Order: sequence, then C-alpha cells, then structure tokens
Amino acid sequence: MTETTERPGTGPSPELLKAMESNLFEAYTRLGQALGGEFHQRGGLLFFFTGRPVFFCNGVICCQLSEQEADEQIPALCAEARSRQVALTWLLAPSSRPADLEQRLLAQGCRLDEEVPGMAIELGRPLPVTAPPVPEELVVEEVSDTSAMATWLQVLCDGFGFPEPIRAVFFDLYHRYGFVQGQPVHYLLGFWRGEPVATALLTVGGEMAGLYGVATLPQVRRQGIGTAMTLAAMRQAERLGYRHATLQATPMGLNVYRRLGWQEYCLFKTYVYA
Repeated sequence: MTETTERPGTGPSPELLKAMESNLFEAYTRLGQALGGEFHQRGGLLFFFTGRPVFFCNGVICCQLSEQEADEQIPALCAEARSRQVALTWLLAPSSRPADLEQRLLAQGCRLDEEVPGMAIELGRPLPVTAPPVPEELVVEEVSDTSAMATWLQVLCDGFGFPEPIRAVFFDLYHRYGFVQGQPVHYLLGFWRGEPVATALLTVGGEMAGLYGVATLPQVRRQGIGTAMTLAAMRQAERLGYRHATLQATPMGLNVYRRLGWQEYCLFKTYVYA
C-alpha cells in the first residue's frame, strides 16, 4: 500500500487526497455496478446510468475536464439525463475540473444536494483523551448470511430515515444478490441488549479502508453506539492490514469522529440534476 501520511503544517499530501478520493470513487462505482449500471468513459468523465428514477442510481463518479471539454460535455450529459427522464448525481471531489465546475452545474439547473467533510485517520494509534466512552453491552458482529444482511439493511434504512423509493432500491439489491461472500465490503451489525440497532460498512481495496453507512436507530441514540460502530470498523480495517481509513462525515457524526482523532482534509459535494 502506498504511504499516505499528511505533511504537518502543510495540509494533506496529494497522495492522501488521491487515496481518499479513490476510495469514494470505488465505492460509488461498486454501487453502480450492483445496480446494473451502464458505464461510460468520455475522456475525463466517468458516469453511469441505470434508468432508475432515484437520484443516486445515475451518477457522474469522476469529472476532470478542460474548460473546452466542459463546454460541450456538461450540457450534453445533462441533456442525456433529461432524455432518459432520470435524475443525475454529480460527485465533486478536490480533483474535479474545471475550476468553475460548480458554476457550470448551477447554470445547467443542478442543485447542491450535500456538502460533507472528507476525513481520514492513521490507524493503530492510541485513542485521544477526548474519545467518548462506548457501551460495554453493545455486541458488533460481521454479517455472514442472507438473513443477517436483510436485518442490516432494515436497520440502515431506519437509522438514516430513508424514504420508500430509496428503501426499495436497497431491498431490490438484497433480493437480487442476497449476501455475497468474499467481496471487498464488510457489513457490521451492532446489537444492543440483544436487539439489532446499528450498522457500519467497511470497503477495502487499494490504499485505504473506507467507512460508510454508520447508522443508529433513533430510539437508542446518544448512548455511544455510533462511536462503538466506528471503532469496530477501524479495528476491522487494522486487522485487514490497513494503516489509514477515510470517511465522509454527516453533521450528526462529525463531532464523534473528531473526538476519535479523525481529521478533516477536504470537502466532497454532490449536485443533482433533476
């Protein structure tokens, strides 16, 4: 694995940012593939269409265009989404180009959907004194069969409060694939007093481990469960031989991650054309 340490006093290294981006791009690519997406590469533009009406089911994963290329390709791709009658998500990362990409997307009628900090941590270090306590009663297990996968999905959807169209997409994937052993994705399920209450998802491959899908049921929040799920995923990444991990922090989880020693290095944004 390539060294991705940050340079003190100078901000994150280019290698660290590249590894953080690559993990997110790979995760979104896997989702598009699982959805049966039709992938296209046009120069520095990588995107897919599934035909599903839910916005994240059709997406631009990577956009690295010159200004001249952007003049042609951005309007053309928005027009293609319009002709297909689907929404289109644009994922923006530090390497996205041209520099005025956001202004160009706004001019096409896209809206900013989300802006989240990209965070990273060096694994294996002692936890900072600011780390919040975790409940000893929480038991974290890795999903290993189809039944547990269905439970994991239900807790994820309830924890994030996903509306029915998004739930339908995820459960359609479950009914299509069930649980696939041996994938570079690890699903963690947390049990509180014997009941499933929390999830986390760890993607591995390449230079970093990526933490996604940290969700806790509303009725058991503020018990340290989200912290425990994050720590479980970090320890899993360590056991798999990874030295660094990355995530995109929601507002609800940001302070938890900071107290565990995660640091903010960039912003990831999503724009939606609908």
